[in-house]
Amino acid sequence: MSRAYKVVLAIGLAASLAACTSSRFYTPNTVNLPTMSQKGEGALSGATFFGSNSGWEAQASYSPAQHVGLMVNYFSLNYKGSIAGTSGGFFPFPPPPQTNFEGRMRFGEAGLGLYRHAGKNREYLLSLFGAAGQGHAHNLYIEPDVPLKEATWTFWRYSLQPGVRLQHRRLSFGASFRFSYVQYTTGRIDARIPRLELDRVEMLEAQSPMMFWEVLWTVGYHFRPITVSLNTTGVALGKKSLNDLNLASNHVSLMATLNLHELKKEKQSRGKRKKK
Repeated sequence: MSRAYKVVLAIGLAASLAACTSSRFYTPNTVNLPTMSQKGEGALSGATFFGSNSGWEAQASYSPAQHVGLMVNYFSLNYKGSIAGTSGGFFPFPPPPQTNFEGRMRFGEAGLGLYRHAGKNREYLLSLFGAAGQGHAHNLYIEPDVPLKEATWTFWRYSLQPGVRLQHRRLSFGASFRFSYVQYTTGRIDARIPRLELDRVEMLEAQSPMMFWEVLWTVGYHFRPITVSLNTTGVALGKKSLNDLNLASNHVSLMATLNLHELKKEKQSRGKRKKK
């Protein structure tokens, strides 16, 4: 790896982590951008993230037939933050104290799609996948000397993700535009949570189902059979009325991908060398 590339990667990592944000209503998982190139190939990935939000991701992909791919993803997110108090009356009445919150979000999905190579040297990998999955969010609201209040809800997401991956020697670059349809279903909301938060939850329910784009950028370095990548996935809102929900989160993950077909080839080549 060249010194210039290390500097660029370090700057990109620092900038991305500084911009990493999450939403207690919806945070996107990392897009599973395929790496297989032919039938029988597959990959396993694990990712981590940290800061005000922390957690992990697991992804798997496999090609049961030429140009056909399957994928499975799981997303586990823990987050925390605060909600500013709002005044309950005129001066000199002070505003209520700030409310802290912490929560967790879990999401799992499965998908089916197509992939195809393009370019003079087959350096481009084009893909189109559809996926469906279910998520669950659980938020706790914490105020001094007040019993905990909580809100939970379940949602379904249906998505369509066209994507492209470019391989240049050991470097890989990728992008995807995931169109998501998110529908909130069951939920239990404590009516005693802060009024502003209650208004946001009511807006969330009123706007469901929601449709918006999610944009992925990824850059990776290939240490055969493993690729280490930095990924960022952000939400581009579809309706202006959803801005108050702060859904435009920027999720950043550091991921390691094990290419199973490359691992198999490595073992086969080692076996041949031992026989000699």
